Amino acid sequence: MKNRIININRWIPLLLFAFIMQACTDDFLEQTNPNKITVGNFWQNITDLDAGLTSVYSALKDTDILGIPYESTRVDYSVPSSFRQNSIGTLFYFQNFDLTTKEVGNRWVALYLGIFRANQVIENYEKLKPTFTDKTTMDKGYKIVAEARAIRGYLYYLLNAYYNNGSVPLLDFVPKNIDEFQQAMSTSQAVKDFYREDLQYGLDSLPKTYSDWETVGSNNLGRVTGGFCEAMLGKSYLIENDFPKAATYFKNVIENYGYSLTDNISKCVTGVDEFNTESIFEINYTTDLNLTNDGEETFYHNITALMSQGNVQPSSWITLKYRDEKIDPADPENMHVGADIYDTATGEVIGTEDRLRRYSIRASNSIAMVDDIDTPYYGVTTAEYGNAAGASPLARTKPNLWKKFTHWNTIGGGLGEDRSINMNNKSGINISVIRLAEVYLSYAECMIEQGDLTEALKYINRIRKRSHLILLGKIAGAEFANAETTYMDDIDLDSSNGEEEVTLDNLKEHLRFTEYPLELALEEERALNLRRWGVFKTQLENIASIKYDYWSFDKNFNGKHGDRYKCFITISGEAPTTYTSRLSVTSQPTGIQDMIRGAENFDENTHSYYPIPLDEVTANLKWNQTK
Repeated sequence: MKNRIININRWIPLLLFAFIMQACTDDFLEQTNPNKITVGNFWQNITDLDAGLTSVYSALKDTDILGIPYESTRVDYSVPSSFRQNSIGTLFYFQNFDLTTKEVGNRWVALYLGIFRANQVIENYEKLKPTFTDKTTMDKGYKIVAEARAIRGYLYYLLNAYYNNGSVPLLDFVPKNIDEFQQAMSTSQAVKDFYREDLQYGLDSLPKTYSDWETVGSNNLGRVTGGFCEAMLGKSYLIENDFPKAATYFKNVIENYGYSLTDNISKCVTGVDEFNTESIFEINYTTDLNLTNDGEETFYHNITALMSQGNVQPSSWITLKYRDEKIDPADPENMHVGADIYDTATGEVIGTEDRLRRYSIRASNSIAMVDDIDTPYYGVTTAEYGNAAGASPLARTKPNLWKKFTHWNTIGGGLGEDRSINMNNKSGINISVIRLAEVYLSYAECMIEQGDLTEALKYINRIRKRSHLILLGKIAGAEFANAETTYMDDIDLDSSNGEEEVTLDNLKEHLRFTEYPLELALEEERALNLRRWGVFKTQLENIASIKYDYWSFDKNFNGKHGDRYKCFITISGEAPTTYTSRLSVTSQPTGIQDMIRGAENFDENTHSYYPIPLDEVTANLKWNQTK
């Protein structure tokens, strides 16, 4: 789809302009320039229909569709500043957003723009369908309308899940005048019925996976598929805790589409292996365009810049969760062969050894940690750089940073992200909407809720084995019962409550607060899950109740670079357990807490959903009516 984007750019503004001008009655304004594309002369054939579909895909590229930078600070994933001062934050982090908040309005506009474009394609397909006389054109038109309906269904899924308790305007047509824009809210159930019908249409009509399209390549990779529609139908029932129905869809996705986990989570979130075997649907971005003259500006995103520069950082809570993951000592993938040995006094390298990794592969591929001496970050070991002149600012991590959606493993030598004027913080890394790992964990949740511990453990352990972690609950017929795998019955992996038998109840907690967040941080629709579990405020309060100490690295590991300040987090009163001789006790601040104001401000009735935006309230005279 990247190569197809540029063809529609010059048409989109003209199409929208032509639509607006339909309402004008002045004779002069009604004169059509024959050299311009208008609604009247554009929708003429299958080529026009396909170009219109490209504009639908283009609408998905608006980062407000997913809202990752602000959504992740609304929940327990991220903080929006370099350090965790309570005075620094955003309206989402402080749970102060309302109908006037810019992001609330921007996301609404982005979603309805995509719906408007999809409706144009659907409506004009019906007009053009009688002219499709050969099988090739008929088949292509059929798939085009199925793609448009599937995307429309997905966009209404998001509107229903995030806004106004699910009650939003339902438009299945292209409004022709101001009166037709005046639409009362449809009930949440009506919206669900509508988008599920769209997704079912896509499921019945589209190829199952990327590889099932007739021609696989840049023009087909990134299209919606039957697998995506089935996975989204499963999610639509999961978010209302209808576990039997959700499980049926998830199980079919697992068994009948040929998806498989990649060997490393980084392949799903860094652009190193886009459209891999785990990908069910990802939004396709590119910087390989002449962006100066293009009509649309969302072929790239700036999420990479926000993450790599520390504007959005992992919360203290999730940082410690990553650091506490227990690697499997029996798994040879966890052995670091030829690891440097550092002198504890000087930090100089004095030899090498073969030893176990310090942190899990999942942790090292998700966040940057100042004392991670096993995983290079932008081509260098993070612990080797401090504030030295000439050291890449991205390779000398100060606080913990997100690695997801950054180029840390594709740009080597410590050079970091491209900050040239031409790039201007643009990134072409694809953003995953749903991948097989999420289906596995969602299906495992359904099995827990239906009392099937064995089936739940099977899919949780597949996720854990991919990252070479200790597995949970060795039972008869366990999939990885061999000499290179360690199982433990205690799933409370921090051992704070002692040994616990693997039960449905503690496995449920482990799934919610370990597997979901550590595997799917920045990807999972976390707010929807916290809401449906009934723990949104409780989780924010739990996080806000924890006090942390920040420690500074003294000259780092090699003793040659400047100090790195406030870069290592511990629970307040706990001393670091690694390389204590390189950590400064005197420079630590104490009593730092995350999300205090957010926990205080959060009100379930106000903040579980976004409100209807102010612009909609102002423009739509029926915004407070329900039909």
